[in-house]
Amino acid sequence: MTAAQPLLSVVTPVYNAARFLHDAYRSLCEQEGVHWEWVVVNDGSTDESGQLLQQWAATDERIRYYEQPNSGSAKFPRDRAVYHSQGDFIVFLDADDYLSPDYLHTLLQRQQATDADIVYARMHVVDCDGADCSQMLPADDFDTSRTYVGRELVVETLPEWRIGCNGGLYRKSVWVNMSYPQKEEPVWVNSDEVDERLYLLQAKCVVFCDAVYYYRRHQDAITVKFAVKRFDMLQTCQSLLQLMKDEFGVQSPEYAHANQLFFDTWRWLLRMFVVHYREFPDSASSLYRRLAESCYMLKPQLLTRRDRWQFFHMRHFFLIFACFCLKYSPRTLPEYLHCRFFSRHYRQHVLKRRTEQRIADSIASSYADNASAVSRPAVRPWVVSVFCGNVSGGGLVDRLRGVVSTYQVCRSLGEPFKLSFTHPFRLEDYLEPNTYDWRISADELSFHAAETIAIISDTLTDSPDERQQQRALIAQQIKANPTRQKHVYTNAAFCYDHGFADDFHALFRPSQRLQTHLDAIQQQIGAPYIAVSARFRKLLNDFNEENYGDILSVEARQSLLAQCMEQLDHLHERHPQHRLLVCSDSTTFLQSASERDYVYMIPGTVSHIDNDIPHDYEYYEKTFLDFFTIARASKVYLLKLPPMFNSGFPYAAALCGGVEFAVQTSETHG
Repeated sequence: MTAAQPLLSVVTPVYNAARFLHDAYRSLCEQEGVHWEWVVVNDGSTDESGQLLQQWAATDERIRYYEQPNSGSAKFPRDRAVYHSQGDFIVFLDADDYLSPDYLHTLLQRQQATDADIVYARMHVVDCDGADCSQMLPADDFDTSRTYVGRELVVETLPEWRIGCNGGLYRKSVWVNMSYPQKEEPVWVNSDEVDERLYLLQAKCVVFCDAVYYYRRHQDAITVKFAVKRFDMLQTCQSLLQLMKDEFGVQSPEYAHANQLFFDTWRWLLRMFVVHYREFPDSASSLYRRLAESCYMLKPQLLTRRDRWQFFHMRHFFLIFACFCLKYSPRTLPEYLHCRFFSRHYRQHVLKRRTEQRIADSIASSYADNASAVSRPAVRPWVVSVFCGNVSGGGLVDRLRGVVSTYQVCRSLGEPFKLSFTHPFRLEDYLEPNTYDWRISADELSFHAAETIAIISDTLTDSPDERQQQRALIAQQIKANPTRQKHVYTNAAFCYDHGFADDFHALFRPSQRLQTHLDAIQQQIGAPYIAVSARFRKLLNDFNEENYGDILSVEARQSLLAQCMEQLDHLHERHPQHRLLVCSDSTTFLQSASERDYVYMIPGTVSHIDNDIPHDYEYYEKTFLDFFTIARASKVYLLKLPPMFNSGFPYAAALCGGVEFAVQTSETHG
C-alpha cells in the first residue's frame, strides 16, 4: 500500500443494529491492500450499538464515530457521514450487511482501470443467518463487462432493480453535487431510491465488478417488516414517475416501467392496508386518502391488459378497496364503514377498547420481564401514576394532564397518590413536589403481578362523555383493589373541567435549576408579551413524530410559512406594546419567525418525548421552559391554519397560568 493510494470512505448509518455490527466490522477488517476509513453515524440507537462503536473507535483509528438524535430516516445520518468523510471515493455499507474479503480492493482496481464515477458490485441477498442466497444482482442476462453512461442504466432499475446498487463505490464529487448543499425536497423512508437514479443521471461512466456485497434480509429491516412508514413508497413511486417524465418523456420505456412500478407498489400496499387495517387506527384515514389519490395518478393505458381489466374497469377506488377487503380480510370492510359513518361511536366503543387492550398486553409483558418483579408482601397499596417507558405515554402535556386527573380522583377518594415518571427523563430533574409530596422510591414500587393492578384509560375523543367515563372507571378500579398497588396509565383530560391550575400547582413547582433559567428568560424578554404556539408535526419535513402524516411540497411549505408570518404580523399589530413569544415543533417556522424583531424564542432543542430516547438535561429543558413561559404570558394563542394541527400544550399552559387562550386562524384578525 502506497501513500498515494486513494482513501476509500466507507459510510454507515446505524440504528439499533448491535447484533449485526460485528459482521460489518469484521468484513471491513478483512479488507487488504486498500486504504479505508469507516465513518459511522449512530442515529439515536436505543440498543448497544453506540457502546460497541465507541469501543471500536477507541482502539481503531480508522473508525470515525458520530451520534445524533433519531432522525426517522437513514438519509440524514448517511448524509452526515458523507459530509465528514475524507476520501475522494465513498462506499455505502448498511449496518446489517457485510462485504466479501476482496471487496474494497476489487472496487478500487476497477475504478482506477476505467476512471468510473460509479462502480457497482454483485449483490447477494441472504437470510439473517447468512445462508440461503435468495437473489443475485445484476441479473444473469445483464452484461457486466461493458462501460455504461449512467443514463443508460436507469431503465435497468425499473420496474425492478436488475443491477443492484447497495455498496457501490461513488466518486464523492458526483454524490455531493446531488446532496449538498442540503436540498429542500422532502425526505422520507426510501427517498434514496430517487437519489440513486439521480446519481445515475449525473454519472458519465458506470462499471461493474465481481466483488460481492451481502445484503441481509431480516424481519427488522425496513425493506422487510410492514409498518406505516412503508406507505412512503408511494411518494417514491410518484417522484420516480415525474423524474422519468422530465428526463425521458411520457413515450419512453423508462416512463412506462416507472408507471408499472407505481402500480405494483400501490397494489401491494393496498393489500397490506386491508390486512393490517386494525394495526394503525390513527393513520387509517390518511392512508386511505393517500391510496385513493395514488390510484387516480396511475396511467392505466400503460399497464398490461390483465391489470387494466382487474382494477380499472371498476373506475372508483372504493370499489377496488371493497374487493380487496372481500378477498383478503372480509372484516375490514364493515369496520371501515363503521369508522367512516359512525366515527365517534367507533372510536369510543371499538378503537378505545382495542387500544387499551394493546396497552394492557404490553404492560403485562413488561412486568413479566422486569427483573425487579419480586414479591414484597408489605408493599403499600398506593395509587401510582406510571411513566417508565413500557408503553407510549404521549407528549409532556398528555402525561401531566393524566397525572393531575389521577391525583384529583385520589383526592376525592382520600387515597394516597404517587408519581413514578422515569422515562425518557426523571421528572424530578425539572419539577419538584410543591405542597403535595408525590415521590416514590424504586424499592417502594412493585412490578409483581400478585401485588399490583394496571388501570388503563386512554383518551381518544376527549369528549365530555368520555371524560366522565374515564373518571368513573379510574375511581371504580381504585376502590375495587384496596390491597394492591394501583398503577394508573392514562392521559385523561377530565382535570381540565375543574381545578386544573390549583391541582397542578399543588403537585409541581419548577426545580431550582429550571427556575433560574425561567427568571433569566423573563429578564431577556423585558416587556409584556403574548405567546403564540404552532404545531406542524411532519408538514414542514423537520420534525420526527411517529404518527403518520403527509409532508407538504416545497411550494406548499413556502406558502404555509408565508401565511404564518402574516398571522404573526397581525398579532403584533393587535398587540403593539407586547413582544411575541413564539413556540413550535418546527425549527423551520422558528427560524422564519426569528427574523421578526418583535419575536422572542427560547433557545434549545425542539423535542417530542413520546418517541424519544433518554438524553441529557439540556435536551428536554426547552419543553419545560416553553410551558412555564407561555403560562406567564398576557394572552396565549394557538396558531392554526390549514393543514396545521391542534395542540393541547398552549391550552394547558394557559390554564396553568390563568390567562386567556384563543385560536388564531386566517379568519381571526380582530
